[in-house]
Amino acid sequence: MKRIFCVVFLFINHLLFAQVTLEGIVAVVGNNIILKSDLEQQILQYQAQGLEVDSLMRIQVLEDLLFQKLMLHKAEIDSVEVTENDVFNEIDSRLNTFISQLGSEDQLEEYFDKKIYEIKEEMYEPIENSLIIQRVRFEITSSADVTPKEVKNYFLNFDPDSLPMVNLSVEVAHILKHPPASLSAIKETENKLEKLKERVLKGESFATLAILYSEDPGSSRNGGLYNAIKRGMFVKEFEAVMFSLEEGEISDVFETEYGYHIVLMEEHRGDEVDIRHILMSPKISAIDLNNAKDILISVRDSIMDEYLTFEDASTRYSDDQMTKFNGGKLINMNNGTSKFELHELESAIKLAVEQLEVNEISEPSYVKLESGKEAFRLFKLLSKAEEHRVNFKDDYKMIRDMALEQKKDEAISEWINSSLLKTYVRINDEYKVLDFQYNWLKN
Repeated sequence: MKRIFCVVFLFINHLLFAQVTLEGIVAVVGNNIILKSDLEQQILQYQAQGLEVDSLMRIQVLEDLLFQKLMLHKAEIDSVEVTENDVFNEIDSRLNTFISQLGSEDQLEEYFDKKIYEIKEEMYEPIENSLIIQRVRFEITSSADVTPKEVKNYFLNFDPDSLPMVNLSVEVAHILKHPPASLSAIKETENKLEKLKERVLKGESFATLAILYSEDPGSSRNGGLYNAIKRGMFVKEFEAVMFSLEEGEISDVFETEYGYHIVLMEEHRGDEVDIRHILMSPKISAIDLNNAKDILISVRDSIMDEYLTFEDASTRYSDDQMTKFNGGKLINMNNGTSKFELHELESAIKLAVEQLEVNEISEPSYVKLESGKEAFRLFKLLSKAEEHRVNFKDDYKMIRDMALEQKKDEAISEWINSSLLKTYVRINDEYKVLDFQYNWLKN
C-alpha cells in the first residue's frame, strides 16, 4: 500500500509539474509550487530596496523560496497552524503602518486602488504562510545555544582586520511624568461614558459609538472590537471587569492606566471572549501640564544637590511602568540591551542626549506619546562608547548573538539536507544549471 501511495503521489506531482510549467513553474517542493512570477516579484522587491540583483543573488533568492516551500511542506506534515486571529492581527499591524505613512485609510485604498477588505483578502494567505514559516523556523532552531567557550572561539577565529566596526552607542535613562488630570476633567470623562452607555441601552449601536468616540487607536475603527481575547492579554484591571460580564452586558465606567472605559461583552467561549470597548481620557489643561514640568524641575534640583539619586527619583516619580524600577534605563527592543546607536533613538531623545555629557541630566522636555498622552521627561546619559572595532570585553553580547546565529544557520543547513532526502522536489530544466548551495536536484 505504501509503495502504491508513493507512486500515485509522484505521478500526481509529475502531472502537476507538467501542467503548470506552461504557466511558468520554477519548482515543486512537496505540494507547494514556485511560479516564475513569484521569483520575479521577489527580485523586484530587492531592486526596489536599491539592491543589485546579479546572477548569484538570483540563485540565493530562488533558494530562499525553495527553503520557504520546504518549511511549508514540513508544516503540512506536522499540522503546524496559526489562528485566524494571529493572521488578522498581523494584517492589521502592517496596514496600520501603511496608514500612518500614507495618512488615512482612504489614501491607502487610493494607493492600492482597492477597498480595505480586498487588501486584507489578498494579504491573508501570504501572511498566514509567513507566520507558519516563522513557527517552523523557530522549531528548527529553538534548541540551538552557545557556551561561553564557543563564543570565545568564535571571536578568536575572526581575522582581526575583518572584525566589524561598532557605531557610537549610548545608554540612556529617563524619568517620565504624566500631568495628573484635574478632578473636574475626570468627572467630565466619566459623565460622557455614562451617557454613551445610556444611549446603547436605549438601542444605539455600541460599535458606531466606539467609531465616533473611542480614543483607542487599536480598535476604534473596528467599532471597539477585540476578538478571541484570553486572560493575560490585557491589563489586570481591564480583565477583572471584562471577565465578570455576561453576554450582551455593558460594564460600569472603570479606570485603567490607559484612561476610562466601558466594555460590552459580545461573546464568551470558554476561556476566550469577544468584546467591544470605548476608551476616553480626561482632558489635560495647560496648568496640569505645567505642574508636571514643575515636579520634574524640582526632582532635577534635588538630584543635582545630591539629596536624591536619579535611580531613586525614577522609582518615586516616574510614570513609566517599564523603567521606573530599573533606574529609568531605556531598553533597546532591537537587541535586548540598554545600548542604542543614535539612529535607533527617537528624534526627541537623540536631540536631548547629543547635548549631554556622561552622567549629565537634561532639563525637562515635552513629549506627546504614541498613546496621545502628553508628558514631560528628564534624561540622563549613562554611558557613551565611541565608534570602535568589536572587542570581546565591550561587545560580548553582540559576539554571542553572532555566534548563536551561526549555530542556528548550521541547524537549518542540517535540517534542509536531511529533509531533502525524504521530500519530493522537482526543478524546471531551465534552472537545473544553477549552482545551488543545497542538493535540491538530488544529484
